[in-house]
Amino acid sequence: MRQKHGQNFLTDNNVANNIIKASNLEKRDTVLEIGPGKGILTKIIQPQVHHLTAIEIDANLFLQLNHYFTFHNAENITLINEDFLKYNMKALIEPLENNASEKEKTTFKIISNLPYNMGTAIIQKILPLKTWSTAVFMLQKEVIERLASKPGSKDYGYISIFTSYYADCAVLFDVSPKCFNPSPKVVSSVIKLTNRLPDVPAPMFFDFVKYAFNMRRKTILNCISSFKDLGKSNATLITDNLQLDPFLRPDKLSISDFLSLTKELKKHTIRRVEG
Repeated sequence: MRQKHGQNFLTDNNVANNIIKASNLEKRDTVLEIGPGKGILTKIIQPQVHHLTAIEIDANLFLQLNHYFTFHNAENITLINEDFLKYNMKALIEPLENNASEKEKTTFKIISNLPYNMGTAIIQKILPLKTWSTAVFMLQKEVIERLASKPGSKDYGYISIFTSYYADCAVLFDVSPKCFNPSPKVVSSVIKLTNRLPDVPAPMFFDFVKYAFNMRRKTILNCISSFKDLGKSNATLITDNLQLDPFLRPDKLSISDFLSLTKELKKHTIRRVEG
């Protein structure tokens, strides 16, 4: 039977327990679960933590979970029937940021068997937040490979840089389609992200990274030249200043290369405006 929101429900308890184990849950933790579905992870998480918030888009699944946890008198769980991408995180985050003392502070962790059709969008919403410490996600293997890929690999791209700018990545294990109902047509993988708590990047940084990877077959010289119409002479000056090979493709550049390029790009775009 096809699910309303295209869900593939995890049914393997060993996999569920391994996901929870990777999260290193403690009794003081505050946890967010996105898309709990039928609750295989939720029922393991709830007894182990200070508080669990579970956000489920499907109204019927939400009602089933609500009935289960009400029946079991669980007081440390908040169930929300909403699309996570539309959910205002402020209500969840503000109490964590405003705790009066160190004793009251909890560690904020995120666990999810992410919906395949919106996994990367959810990750891009979460990663820039300062409050989370670790996140354990399950997604299709090919997406996990893109999240964790390094310069020079075929999977390296915008989402790789976005992810590794904000987090340290560890790919943990693969999950067979047989562990789900209905079975997806792809292998899944589990990844653990640890918040690096970086500085807020200049707005131009991700703009340029995305622009460059949209032209990934072009040289970095051509990418710079056409970005905001800077032109070949400015592009050559920038690569010379950074001692960067102008004939490299974007997928050969590291995060530090892109950060250095952003600083130079900002200087040259300011000069053009002032000129």
